[in-house]
This record gives sequence, C-alpha cells and structure tokens, in this order.
Amino acid sequence: MKIRSPSILRKDPLLRQVWEQLGRPLRCRVTGGYVRDRLLGRPSNDLDLTIEATAEQAGRPARRLARALGVRAHLFGTEPHRIWRIETSTLKVELWPLGTLTADQDIRRRDFSCNALSWELPNGPLVDLVGGMNDLGRSRLRAISRANLESDPVRLLRAPRFLAQLPSFDLDDETRSWIRELGPSLRPAPRERVGQELLTLLRGPAASLGITECVRLDLFGPASPAADRIDVEWITAHQRAADWLAIRHHAGGTPAQGGRHCGAGVPPARTTLGVGDDAARLAFLIRGWGTPTDRELAPYAWPRSDREAALTAARELYVALSTVDSPAADRREFAWRAGSAFPAIIALAAAVEPERAGWHRWWRQWSRNPAAFEDPHSLLTGGEIAEITGINPGPDLGEVVRGLLRAQVRGEVRTPGGARRWLFGSGRGGCQLP
Repeated sequence: MKIRSPSILRKDPLLRQVWEQLGRPLRCRVTGGYVRDRLLGRPSNDLDLTIEATAEQAGRPARRLARALGVRAHLFGTEPHRIWRIETSTLKVELWPLGTLTADQDIRRRDFSCNALSWELPNGPLVDLVGGMNDLGRSRLRAISRANLESDPVRLLRAPRFLAQLPSFDLDDETRSWIRELGPSLRPAPRERVGQELLTLLRGPAASLGITECVRLDLFGPASPAADRIDVEWITAHQRAADWLAIRHHAGGTPAQGGRHCGAGVPPARTTLGVGDDAARLAFLIRGWGTPTDRELAPYAWPRSDREAALTAARELYVALSTVDSPAADRREFAWRAGSAFPAIIALAAAVEPERAGWHRWWRQWSRNPAAFEDPHSLLTGGEIAEITGINPGPDLGEVVRGLLRAQVRGEVRTPGGARRWLFGSGRGGCQLP
C-alpha cells in the first residue's frame, strides 16, 4: 500500500488550528489513529493528543480549546489514566497528560505499531519507534508486544475492529497467537468498553471481516454475557448481513455503491423515531449471542433506545421473515406490534434475506405514516368504549381497547361508526347502538 508523505501533517489545517487553540503548548504530540488515517489518505475527526504535563496542568489548554470550540472540557478517569475530552458534533479531541511518563515511553506502551506513530505539533518530526511505517506499507496489523495486550484485555478486540475498518490489512501471525492465548482475560474486562469496541466493529465497512476474526480468535465468548449461548453457526452463516447493515441507506433507495453485500435495499432505522442505524447492527450481534436479556445487555452501555429496539429485532427476526409476503393487514399488524423497533427489525430481516422482494413494499407501507403504527389514535375514547360495552375500567376493558386498535390498524375498522359496529358485532356491546 502506498503511504502518503508525513509532510502532509505539517500542512494539516485541523492540527494547526487545534494547536493554536490549545495555546501552543510545548511538547504536544498527535498519536494514534489520526496519524495512521492521514498517512493512509483516510479522513478523520478524532484526535488523540499527548502533553508532557499533569492532569491539572493540562486543564488550562484543554479548557482553552473547549472555549474556542464553544463546548466544555471534561476530565475522565482516575490516576494515572486521566484524560481531558473536548467533543463537538464534528470533532473529538482527547488530551492525555503524560505525568511522569516521557512521550517515547507512551509510544512503546500502545497496542499496535500502526497506532504508535506520533507527530510533534506543529511541524514534526514524525516519530516511529516501533516500525509502524513499515507495517503501514505492508498493510500489517502487528501488536507492539504481548505485554501491552495483556495489560489491557480490551485491546484484544481492537484487532478485529481495525480489520473491519481497514479491510486491506492482515493480522500478524504472532499477534494472532497472542490474542488467542489471552482471549479468556477479556471476560472480566469492563463491559462498557467491550460494547464500544463491538459497536465500532459493526459500523466498519467490512464488518464481516471483523466478525470472522472474532470467531477465529474465540473472542465472542469472553465478550458476550454468556458464552454457552452463542450461535456461532448462525453468525458465520449470516456474517455478510453485517456488511449490509454497515452501509448507510437513503430513504427508498438501495445500499450505497461499494458494499460487498448489496441486496435489496431497505431504508435504515430513522433517527427521527428515536431508533438509530446502530439498533439494526446491534440486533445482528444480539441474535448471534443467543438473544440475552435486557438486564444482561445493560452493562454494555449502548443507548437504551437502540438496545431495546435491537433486542426486539433479534426476538422478532423470524416472525418478520415469515410475515413479509403475508397479506397487507398482517403486515400492518406486525408493524403496529413492533412500534418504534420496526425499522430495526425490517433492516435486520432484509439483511439476512436480501433477495426477498417484499421489503420495499413493507417499508413503504410503514413509512407513509409511522405514527399510525407506533401510537395510533383510537377512533373511540376509553369512556365511550366502556359505555358501549358495559365493562368497567380495568384489564378487561384494556383488552377490548387493544382489540379495537388491532382491528383499526389492520384496516377492518376505519370510522367511529365502524368502531361502534365492531364492538357490537363482536359481542362486546352492552347496550343498543344509537
């Protein structure tokens, strides 16, 4: 792979801007993913900066940068791993105070050689102490040392995560051996960090490669709530669905060009409904994990709305697959029962069986008026239904109300008069209709 000249970092407007807004601190370096991605010609808006200072001393430049960006700086972690984070909608900066460490010591303790390249702001030089440039040129993902992986087991998941993001790279044989040996140490690792690594993997353009590596490296077991429930055969059989879900879609369109699994296109889950694209991606993982309970998934710290929609999608996957070619009334009823989780369900189902032609039709049926399925407006009030049926407020009346809503969603009832006739005709009426 052809690597761009490090001189592009000297001309990088974002690096220059951030350095100026920090107040031009002495011995400040950008290290890790931003350097790697810029040398590979990839865009990036995620900066890891190191500064030779304590956390308290680093607070001044961190707050200065935050003020310039119109946000606040936040201090996270505990000694000796405290960081300042400044984040906007388009930029994320983490400022790592080195404390008693030197910049070179910090480089040597990192995970992979391609993430240990460092550029001293503003004019360089590029510092490469561990052969990172050579590995970039060879498209090789190589751990700096076994001890560095052992010191932070979450790093084990970064190997498949990077392969999902950089599909042209290969995992070094020795590194592969270390990860397999250390895999069980991932079990007690913080689930919040494990969850973030897995979600980032699922967002990668080659998510299926990352999933394949997770299977090969035996990482899904220690990363999951319960290793004995993992359905490896299902994951392996449907891993290309993860690529399909990683592609962003446009309403009514097909997957973007360049995806390796471009079957029938279905628009993604709509963030305006509180369900993001991530819900469908997580649903794939949750189904492969044997559909754990919500309590088991909560420690992974995925947004609650995404987690709940993903869990529903995993549970309802095969119902959706069996309903897609059913009559319109049955499809409407399914969408009503699914509620806000419906986009995640249909996205997962369409990714698993993209050759089915009915996904577009079902999506159009729902997208004309999502509110009619998520929160349909009853044709009659609860009081009116109670008066007609003679049922007092309580569970029995609630059952009748829901039954009327079901008939309404299915298109069997369309007007208040029709609702009254439905109640009377179903044997629920307790008085003569007017």
